[in-house]
Amino acid sequence: AVLANWGGYYSQRVYLSEARRLGLAVRPPHINHAAGQFSVAYPAGEAVLYMGLDQVRGLTRRTIEHIRRLRPFSSLEDFLARVDPRRQEAEALARCGALEGLGNIPALLERITPGGWRAGQPSLFDMETQGGSDWSLEQKVAAQQEILGVSLAAHPLELLAARISAAHAVSTLEAAAQPGQRLTVAGLRQVSRRSRTAAGEWMMFLTLEDLDGLLDVVIFPDSYRRNRNALQTGGPWLISGTVEIDAERGEPMLRAERVSPLA
Repeated sequence: AVLANWGGYYSQRVYLSEARRLGLAVRPPHINHAAGQFSVAYPAGEAVLYMGLDQVRGLTRRTIEHIRRLRPFSSLEDFLARVDPRRQEAEALARCGALEGLGNIPALLERITPGGWRAGQPSLFDMETQGGSDWSLEQKVAAQQEILGVSLAAHPLELLAARISAAHAVSTLEAAAQPGQRLTVAGLRQVSRRSRTAAGEWMMFLTLEDLDGLLDVVIFPDSYRRNRNALQTGGPWLISGTVEIDAERGEPMLRAERVSPLA
């Protein structure tokens, strides 16, 4: 329900990451399996959480209804001939991974041409729809971020693994288990808010997200002044500081000393 409503307090990415940590496979919308909203299907006997077709940017209600009524589709030609989507819709579905199993993305895009699937045309599936190299992981992440609003091909931090390792950063989970230690954590901002102290100085509270979970970060006025420019970039960041235990909640938090852009 939370995912169907585009997330709750945190972004969809946080809830999707939690679903993966619980052992559930998470996939982009698929023309043969996805409902309108997030749903669980069993295409090969195992539970898979599919993002809904409603989340594909630019996909019309007519096309979604035709997909769900006419499926399954055995080939790209079969899908295009029976659903007859606009070219932009077909391209968006190919780019975000919704046509997985019908060919790799470059080949699919090459075959999706205006009117190319009308009756009497040569079989698109026979025309090397499966051939050639697929997109890189980076290309898939960028396309899904653009079309779906979130990447399911990989977490954004997975593309920065080498930089994170070079910075000797630990995960949010590891940091939370080391109160009193000074360390560096890499992550993305989930939520944040600025607040004024009694002296009228600005400070910031934010929640940092990585592949393992979430960690609260407190940036006091002196640190906020030093790192203000980096914080304005929006992240992802490397944040160095000391792990403390919040006196009120009894939960670990990172008292930030230095913030630097990761990307």
